Amino acid sequence: MKIGVSSLAVYDGDLFKSLDFVEKLKIKYFEMSTEYPNNNLNTELLKSFNLKYSIHSPTTDINLASLNKTIQKASISEIKNSIKIANEIDADIVVVHPGGFSFLGEPCENKILNRSRESLKICRDYGKEYGVNPVIENMPNHEGFIYKDIYELNDLLNEIEMDMALDIGHAFTNGFREEELYFDLVKHVHLSDNFGDKDLHLPLGKGKIDFKKIMYKFKKKNYDETFILEIKDKNEIANNIEYLSN
Repeated sequence: MKIGVSSLAVYDGDLFKSLDFVEKLKIKYFEMSTEYPNNNLNTELLKSFNLKYSIHSPTTDINLASLNKTIQKASISEIKNSIKIANEIDADIVVVHPGGFSFLGEPCENKILNRSRESLKICRDYGKEYGVNPVIENMPNHEGFIYKDIYELNDLLNEIEMDMALDIGHAFTNGFREEELYFDLVKHVHLSDNFGDKDLHLPLGKGKIDFKKIMYKFKKKNYDETFILEIKDKNEIANNIEYLSN
């Protein structure tokens, strides 16, 4: 089982200390966010550690579905930068959010969905150039997000020939339950717990998600990609790895 951890769980302002912390726990897989202040990553530092990386592209001020062409173009540029970084550090996966809309954009939902599709296809093609797979993440139950419905996202990705980063916690906040949480297009998984209403990023076992059911389903489907712990408590990482292994 390929179990890793997100920089969300360990980053405390010092990248070296964060990477060292993870490596000392004998964790092999690490998802590095290119969010500020790590938008200008020291890739040589990353490569000095014995870790297998994935990249989470930035989300702040990023909207691939924006009807403002300038914002859309800038957002695509940020994803492209994450793909370049991934290529440089031999990371195969870049996690991408599909975008969203403001309340003023609600009457234009179809145009917004089309804009997202257009942007994602550009990112897909750019990823192919660099040998990197941009995988699209399902969104939590927050106002303004698109593709909160995992079935709608799966349909889109089938259409445009892309893969999914399945966030278990996000799906749970939208009413999807354990037996539904698998698609053949899933190539990357985020794990965190919650109580079904808010995206809390709790350690596994601290909410209501039955991870035993989920892991059984993925094992039955012969899933051989990475599970990334995207929890907020670094002191629970070792416990959660043992929890998953059991």
